[in-house]
Amino acid sequence: MTIQEQAQQLELLADQVPTGIALATKSDLEDLQAQVLGLLGETSTATAIQGAIQLASQQIDEVAAALENVRLQIRDAAQHHLQG
Repeated sequence: MTIQEQAQQLELLADQVPTGIALATKSDLEDLQAQVLGLLGETSTATAIQGAIQLASQQIDEVAAALENVRLQIRDAAQHHLQG
């Protein structure tokens, strides 16, 4: 495999990093949070659930950032191969 081919393969791998999954999951949690509020109203149970959802959303943000970092690292490797 040539360096050019390796760079192309790395670009394809970078595109396979599942960054969209984290963002879609966060959107699903936001919808869930609205439904919980609709069902329970402004209650302590709803507040507790909302806190758990917010914590999960923050963790998803961290995962999304980590996945984006993976994608960028792979892209950087591809560029390095091309410059080689």
